[in-house]
Amino acid sequence: MRETVRSLRLYFILSGLAELWLQSMVLISNLRSTISAATIAAAVFGIVGLSFSLAFLYVGAFLPALLRTSSDRIVMLLYASAGWLVVSSAPVFFLSTDRVWAVVGLVLGLLIIWYLLRNVRRLTLEAQNMSSTT
Repeated sequence: MRETVRSLRLYFILSGLAELWLQSMVLISNLRSTISAATIAAAVFGIVGLSFSLAFLYVGAFLPALLRTSSDRIVMLLYASAGWLVVSSAPVFFLSTDRVWAVVGLVLGLLIIWYLLRNVRRLTLEAQNMSSTT
C-alpha cells in the first residue's frame, strides 16, 4: 500500500489521539494508587508517553508543511519513539511473567515505526521534488 500525505497525516493524528487516551488512563490509575517507587516510575513513563502522543498530534496537524521544510524533525521524532519503545518495553520484559507479549509488542511497534520512516522519507522527496519543479 502506498501512503499519501493525507493518509499518513490521519495515521499520526489517530495514533496520537489513541496514545493520548491510553497514557492518560494509565497516568490517572497510577496517581490514584498509593505512592511508591513503582507508581512514581509509572507516572514518569506516562508523562513521557503523553509527550510523544502530543508530538504525534503536532506532526499530524502540520505534516504537509513539515515534509517540505523540516522533515528531519519528523524523522527524529520517529527515532526517539523507537528508542522510547525499547526503553519502556524493557521493564515489561524483565518484570512480567508473559515475556512473549512484550517481545511481540516491541517488534510490532518497531515495524510500524520503520514503515512510517520509509513513508516519511519517500513523501519528503516527493514534496521537495514538487516544490523544486514549480
